Amino acid sequence: MLDKINLGDTITVKVTKTPTNAAGRKTLQRVLCKDPGHAAEVRRHRDVRDANTEKTTRGGRYRVWESRMVKQHPVAGEQGDQGTISASYDVMKDLKSVEKFIEVAKA
Repeated sequence: MLDKINLGDTITVKVTKTPTNAAGRKTLQRVLCKDPGHAAEVRRHRDVRDANTEKTTRGGRYRVWESRMVKQHPVAGEQGDQGTISASYDVMKDLKSVEKFIEVAKA
């Protein structure tokens, strides 16, 4: 499945089974967030977090303490999630580690 895909190809990744470990779920979140639609949502969330960052002084005059909102992922990495991404070296390496949970096809 992954052997027939060349670097630079546009591929569609679909999660067919929810990963059984947290590392697999996080890997799928990271890869699927490269989809242009999901990436726009990640940028929007980043801008909201930047706008709502609270800065307070703590322990002296020049030390600034920042409290930020927790990052929200638009994709959960669960069964049924899908995205269209470009096949780069890092993407292919990540997909190889979670290949039993996904289905990959050329777009």
